[in-house]
Amino acid sequence: MLASVEVVSVLILIITSVAVFLTAAVAFWPEAAPHTDAGPGQGSTGDDSGTGPTTLEGTLTRQLLAGEISRPQYRQALARLAERDDQRHPMSVPESGGSGACP
Repeated sequence: MLASVEVVSVLILIITSVAVFLTAAVAFWPEAAPHTDAGPGQGSTGDDSGTGPTTLEGTLTRQLLAGEISRPQYRQALARLAERDDQRHPMSVPESGGSGACP
């Protein structure tokens, strides 16, 4: 009698474990993004999410990968962006006598 109770207990434990595992797998399984076929000449950029990049760097990267701009154009645009950022937000070097200075 004791053996049948143990068998039933183990079966319930296994069934519960499998149910929890399947529930977690379904909850965390990534949803497939809707696939849209880009016909010839429509220039698929590989961005299936429907939203474009939110930064200028992201836009430039997307244009480079899509073949809309060349590598030299990409490098030149990033250099201009870095210059503009340096003018708008210059970095300052801390004084050497401060409390946070390294020896």
